[in-house]
Amino acid sequence: MSQTRELKRYSCYEMFSQSAGIEIREAVKSSEERGEITERSGRIHLRFFKLAPKSSQDEVTQIRFVCEPDEAFSLSLMIDQVAGSSVPRKEKLNPHKFTAVEHGTETITTLSVEKWERGGKGGYALTVSRGNDFISVPVPLTKFLFAGEFLRAMSTQQSWVEREVKKATMNVTA
Repeated sequence: MSQTRELKRYSCYEMFSQSAGIEIREAVKSSEERGEITERSGRIHLRFFKLAPKSSQDEVTQIRFVCEPDEAFSLSLMIDQVAGSSVPRKEKLNPHKFTAVEHGTETITTLSVEKWERGGKGGYALTVSRGNDFISVPVPLTKFLFAGEFLRAMSTQQSWVEREVKKATMNVTA
C-alpha cells in the first residue's frame, strides 16, 4: 500500500551556531472541557536544540518555550534594544513557571537575549534555561535582527482565537 505525502506550509525561521540551533514557528494552544476542544488561540513556539548527540542518558538536548503573541512582541523589542546597545547587555522575558501536579515541583524556564563580549570577541545570542539546563545560540547581528523582525511579524499573525459558537435553537410548536 502506498502512502501519499503532503507538504504543509507554515511560518518558520531557523538559526544555527556550531553547536546549537533555534526554530521559531507558529503554534496553537487548545483549551478543553470534558474532552472536547472549546477554544484555540495562536502562540509562538521557540525550540532550542543542541546539534551534538546526547553524551549521557539524562542530558537535555532541546528546550521548548511557547510565547503568547505579546511576549513575542516584547522579545522582538528586546532584540532591537540589545542590538542597538554600544556595550554588552542582557534582557530577559518574564519567566514561565509550571508546577507538575503529580510531583508538586515547580519548573522555571527563562528566555534571554544578549550582546556579549569575552576574550576580545563579541556577538549576540538567544538563550533558554530550565533548572540547571541551558542552550545558548550565538548568532551574527543580521540573523539576530531578522529573528527580532520575524518575532514581531509572528506576534501579530498569531493574535487570533477560535471559540465555540453556540447557536440558539427555536422550538416551534403548533
